[in-house]
Parts: sequence; C-alpha cells; structure tokens
Amino acid sequence: MTNIHSTAIIHKNAKLGKDLEIGPYCIIGENVTIGDATTLHPHVVISGNTTLGKNNQIYSFAVIGNPGQDKHYKNEKSFVEIGDDNIIRESVTINFATGEGEKTIIGNGCFLMATVHIGHNSKVGNRVILVNGVGLGGYVGIEDMAFVSAYSPVHQFCKIGSLAMIGMSSPIEKDVPPYILGAGNPFTIFGLNKIGLERNGVPVQSREALKKMFKLVFKSGLNTSQALTRIKDDIVPDPYIMHFVEFVQKSKRGIYK
Repeated sequence: MTNIHSTAIIHKNAKLGKDLEIGPYCIIGENVTIGDATTLHPHVVISGNTTLGKNNQIYSFAVIGNPGQDKHYKNEKSFVEIGDDNIIRESVTINFATGEGEKTIIGNGCFLMATVHIGHNSKVGNRVILVNGVGLGGYVGIEDMAFVSAYSPVHQFCKIGSLAMIGMSSPIEKDVPPYILGAGNPFTIFGLNKIGLERNGVPVQSREALKKMFKLVFKSGLNTSQALTRIKDDIVPDPYIMHFVEFVQKSKRGIYK
C-alpha cells in the first residue's frame, strides 16, 4: 500500500510504483520514475529525467536530478539512473549528466552516507560504500564493492577499481587500481585490501595470485609496462588478475604507484 503525505508535491506525470512511502514536503518532478517499495523521507527533492529502481531508501534533504555543476551543460536532455536496494542518506546530491542522452548512474545495493556528492556523468557500480562527505567530480567511475572513506574528494575523470579501499581525507587525483588499500595526502598505497577480498568471497588461489601481482607492480622497482609483462609471464591466468591488468591498461590518468 502506498502512503503519500498530504504535503508532498508530486507532478501528475511522474511514474510511481507500488508500496511507496513518500514523506512530508517531498517534491517529485514531471519526468521522475520511482520503483516499488521505495521510501522517501521528509524533504526529499527528485527532479530531472530520473529513474529509481525498487526498494530504495532516500533520506531527508537529498536532492537528486539537478543539473551538473558544469559550464559545458547546454540544457540538453540527459539522465540519472539509480538501481535497486540503495541507501541514500541525508543531504546527498546526485546530478544528471552533461551531453545529449548521457547518464549519471548508480548501481544496486550502494550505501551513500550523509552529504555525499555524485557529480555529472559519474558511474558508481554495485555495493559501493561512500562515507560522509565524499565528493565525486564529473565523469568519475567507481567499480563494484569499492569503499571510499569520509571526506575524500575524487578528481574528475578518475577511476577507482573494484574492492579498493580508500582511507579518510584522501584526495584522489589518479586512478586507484582494484583490490588495493591506501590513504593519505598525498595518497599512498599500503597493500592489498585483504579483509575485503576475503569477506567478499574471493577464492584463496586468487588471493595468492594477487599477492604475487602486488609485489611485481608495487615493490619490484619495475615500471608499469614491465610489471604487466611479468604478470602475464609469471602468474597463472586468473580472472582477478586479468581485471587488474585490464584496468591498468585502460587508465588515462595513470595509476598510483
């Protein structure tokens, strides 16, 4: 059963699913779609061409679907797409993309804590955790199950790899490879995210292969190209290793070493 507070303002053309809870003073725009079993706590604003999936929790003063903070935006039609089972806490802001038909995307099962900012054209994978005050510039990419601690700004166009864990107050200005643990200003890599790998069911043989890979890339003194060649020659093929190599090869801003 859907429950909509009498003070909520909902455009007649908005598309609402079943079993919604929409709290006092929420505002929902004309081109918004909200999936089943989603809760909007008081004072949530959702506008623009925004689609939310099922079973999302959106807390007070979150603002989703406003234009990006981008001088290049010229009123083109672009989008925000948010998946299922996300928790979006107080005062989170998520901007729609710059560019005709482009999208800002949030996957499934993410936890965006209070005052997180998702910039235009950013793409956040599944089960990502962004702690209070994290800010993503435009065109940032964050892969599945990454963890970014509080008050860590991520420069536009940077990528953060799967299961990477970034410590508090760590400005990110290059690409952060998958599976690593790091923190600081300047950002410094300390090792593999061993606990994260284990908790998320990465097989023992893959974790052992990643240890060998880490030594080659970060401790051997080889440059990145040499290290990748050695990985291909010396380490048994493994899907996690292959993903790491592909991430590094596609990096445009360069990776942290």
